[in-house]
This record gives sequence, C-alpha cells and structure tokens, in this order.
Amino acid sequence: MGSLSPQQCEWVVRPLIDAGLGLDRIRDLVFRLGFEAIVSEGRGTVAQVTTMVSDEPAHVRAAWHEVIDRMIALHGTTV
Repeated sequence: MGSLSPQQCEWVVRPLIDAGLGLDRIRDLVFRLGFEAIVSEGRGTVAQVTTMVSDEPAHVRAAWHEVIDRMIALHGTTV
C-alpha cells in the first residue's frame, strides 16, 4: 500500500476526532497499532486491536472500530 493523501488520513481518523480524542491520543493509538503489527509480524487479532481501547468509553471504542474498518476498506481499494 502506498502513501495516503491528507484527505484519506483525515477520513480514517475522523471517527476518533468526532469522539473527542485529541491528536496526541489518536497518534498514540495509531502508532501502537502499527508497532503491534510489526512486532507480531502482522498476526494481530481482533482482541488485541480492541484491547488498545478497552479502558475508553463506549463511544471511543465504537469510533476505534470504525477507524479499523476504514483502514481495512482503504487497504482493499489500494491493493
């Protein structure tokens, strides 16, 4: 997958922004997701991805799931 445009990046994280998360927290979550994918050689599970936001309120967990869905959707259109 190539680089994303600024518009695509904004579309991916928009649910977290709308849920009230600050850019630092969003950056932390996305970095952690990428780090986990690298160290686990891409063998992460849904449970592992969900665990990253398990302490957050329900609306943030729902937004995180939407972000993951959007990442998967973008990956499917760029392969």
